[in-house]
Amino acid sequence: MMPACGTRSNYPKERGLIMTESNSCTKRTFCTICPQHCGVLVTVKDGRPVAVKGDPTSPIGSGSLCVKGPRVLDLHEHPGRLNYPLKRIGARGEMKWEQISWEQALDEIAAKLSSLRDQFGPEMLATLGGTHKGPGDWSSWRFCNLFGTPNFVNQGRNCGVGHILAESSVYGYDTMYAAVHPGKTMLALIWGSNPAESGTTVMERLIQGKKQGMKIVVVDPRKTRVAEIADIWVPVRPRTDGALALGIAHVMLREGLYDREFVAAYCQGFDEAREVIEQYPPERVAAICGIPVEMIEEVARLYGTVRPARLVPGVALVQAGQGASRTATLVRAILVAISGNLDVLGGDPLAMKYDEGQFAWLDNIHWDALVHHPLRTRDTLGSAEFPIIGVEAYKRFRETQARLHPKGHNAAAYMLFANQNAIYRAVLAEEPYPVKAVIVQNGEPLLSMGGARAAHDAFTSPNLDLLVTMDLFMTPTAQLSDYVLPAAHYLERPDISMHWGLTHLFVCGEQAVEPLFERRNDYELWKGLGKRLGQEDRWPADLEGMLNLFLAPSGRSFAQWTKEERNYQAPRLMHKKHEQQGFATPSGKVELLPTMFERAGIEALPVYEGPPYSTPEVDDPALYPYHMIAGNRTRYFMGSNLHQIEALRKHCPDPPVWIHPETAARHGINDGEWVIIERPEGRIRQKALLTDKIRPDTVQPEGYWWYPEREPGEPGLSGLWEANANAITPTDIGLCSFAGDQPLRGGRCRIAPAGHPALGRADILAGLQALADDLERLVGHLDSGFLERLGSDSRFALWSSLVEISRTGAQSREWLRNVSGVMVADGNVATFRPEETLAVQLLDKLIDDKRALCQEMLQLVAGLSQESLAQCCRHPDLGEGTVESLLWSHMRHEANQSEKIRQLLTGMR
Repeated sequence: MMPACGTRSNYPKERGLIMTESNSCTKRTFCTICPQHCGVLVTVKDGRPVAVKGDPTSPIGSGSLCVKGPRVLDLHEHPGRLNYPLKRIGARGEMKWEQISWEQALDEIAAKLSSLRDQFGPEMLATLGGTHKGPGDWSSWRFCNLFGTPNFVNQGRNCGVGHILAESSVYGYDTMYAAVHPGKTMLALIWGSNPAESGTTVMERLIQGKKQGMKIVVVDPRKTRVAEIADIWVPVRPRTDGALALGIAHVMLREGLYDREFVAAYCQGFDEAREVIEQYPPERVAAICGIPVEMIEEVARLYGTVRPARLVPGVALVQAGQGASRTATLVRAILVAISGNLDVLGGDPLAMKYDEGQFAWLDNIHWDALVHHPLRTRDTLGSAEFPIIGVEAYKRFRETQARLHPKGHNAAAYMLFANQNAIYRAVLAEEPYPVKAVIVQNGEPLLSMGGARAAHDAFTSPNLDLLVTMDLFMTPTAQLSDYVLPAAHYLERPDISMHWGLTHLFVCGEQAVEPLFERRNDYELWKGLGKRLGQEDRWPADLEGMLNLFLAPSGRSFAQWTKEERNYQAPRLMHKKHEQQGFATPSGKVELLPTMFERAGIEALPVYEGPPYSTPEVDDPALYPYHMIAGNRTRYFMGSNLHQIEALRKHCPDPPVWIHPETAARHGINDGEWVIIERPEGRIRQKALLTDKIRPDTVQPEGYWWYPEREPGEPGLSGLWEANANAITPTDIGLCSFAGDQPLRGGRCRIAPAGHPALGRADILAGLQALADDLERLVGHLDSGFLERLGSDSRFALWSSLVEISRTGAQSREWLRNVSGVMVADGNVATFRPEETLAVQLLDKLIDDKRALCQEMLQLVAGLSQESLAQCCRHPDLGEGTVESLLWSHMRHEANQSEKIRQLLTGMR
């Protein structure tokens, strides 16, 4: 039954249910379609929501809504919604179901969990959450802590963990939810983020700030909508952000553009960090990042002189994978500190905790119950590979931050999150211990968490005894589940916007309508299981009762908060807190070489570890010449959500892949044509969107794509494998970041017209160019200082590999000339003289010769006909074969020599 409407009409002074007609009223809540949580006013008539608009009094959105906001009305009564609990009665993915009651579902799931816990311990359960659509995240963490499993994840796992761990190690705080402050922030440096698509409230602040004189710099391989309004767009090569940050820091230190007073008073490890930073001059960085030296210097001077500045971090930095992410997030934290922008108004203020006199966040999540749980005997999955995450790591953070965070970090989940790849491995190989049950709530790991192939193998494995999904729709993961439970959306439940503990702001939102059919809010799942699994006294009877526990310190109930003129608490953010209390680190200072990294066995020096120095994630770099960005968002959807909504889908009916026109022309790809994007994990198909707003060496397939209108179940799973970019992201746990985040951006790929996917001349040309670029990035910056640091054996090995590349390249050039019928004199083939000392001048000449050699080979290959490529012949080094096969053999030989150089130089950092 609908709650009775109020009788007052003097809105907004009286904040409760506002009577607008005899049978209608207005409810005030916030939108959870995306994590922004903009305030909304919902008109309810005869128990149905009939209109949604922005709440002008809300602290979030201030009355504006994005294109998705009003579509909650389409969502509410969508015919594809899940409405009843279902139990699988056929094989997984066979789509044979029995409709059951909630009580039966909870009884059976709880019984299974109890039995599995008795056999394998509580760690056998893993939970995978979504993008903060409701109370499911904190409810699931609360349940897991009381149950005894440390293996929980939500979508924030690959969005903010790297940033929060780096900042918490350097400052003892994070700055993730700090906002650009129009009128105060004089420079916004947007790095790897696209708020025009993913955070419209941030975009509005940027536009407002620009009108008031704020400068904007955007670092992104794509010219996004926010880059279009920027003063400088820096088209950095994917995964090389850490090198760019080092180059900016180098210029700032070289030219004295840093805050000497702050560094002297509050920073530790400056001299050691400076010694490393000095090894990355703009010339070296330009070769690595593929951007001009002058641009690096311009950005550095702007960031070093225009204050206060906010360095807005994006997910691109944490999704860059092994090595690259550590460097990018660590040096970003260093830049914020030495620039004088840390903890200042308009800059990067340190996050404040909830006011414990108003809100009891940590007291109700029960992290201590997990740390000291009597049944838990093992650490978080992934903690062995990433020792800065997990229960033991969290205990170290608690110890070092106890002075300023006596109850722990507000965003403690980000220090504990498991690694998805490790969860899938624990199912499939039962290492280091088995995972037997997975509960997925309002998340879609097959679409949005990366490594979909491994996820699918785990979810369909006979080793997995229980898979439960609770969601709004029959998602691909739900199609494989043993139980599927219907979730309520935000109009159908009360809620408090808590943002995972990342901010001190909270907003109370009324329930607008009763849930249709048998939909339930997320809290009901965990309360129902908890009540059946020995947690009877820990769970209030309903969600509103639980929300009352959070609000108990305020002296007001949830119902009272919703009726107040202000249904939120947004205390003024304090600045320069460090002047009174210092920082929550072991030293009490900003640790530019973080102690927490050293304790976890992680490199604490800000040395660069991204490409080309990081471990290659493909065996054949020539075969996969382009960099793939797979984690983008579009304003019409929220990850894998809302593809069912016709009013949104019409704007984007098919998944677009961004390709530079020059790159497309090389492969004979026309705008609007279907394109194959391929990696070792497989291939997907999307429509070409030709644009010069992306680097020529980079492609961007649309992320999280599926076709809900297509047939569910195996083998297609509603088009999951056809277009989903995460179906071809790496599954190797060794490629994840230092924090366990998945490598979703910058992995190498190849492209081809969908009608002609076979390898051809275009792929050879792309491979030759990619190998030349890789070698340039490896050695193009080497100077006498670096060469002097090489021992004689290393110098000998470097010279040997470079000369071998030159020798075989010259051989291949002469061979290609003969194949092409070009009559020339014998080419000069470099010889190796062991007694010769490697000097910069010789190195420069070798590199120049290699550049010229590459250009000539590209011209020769471009002139070959298809018949010539199929011609059989003999190569002086590589033996017999077709011209095409021998060219690939040549490229593999060159790649092997480059890999020897990479390993050598990596060992010399």
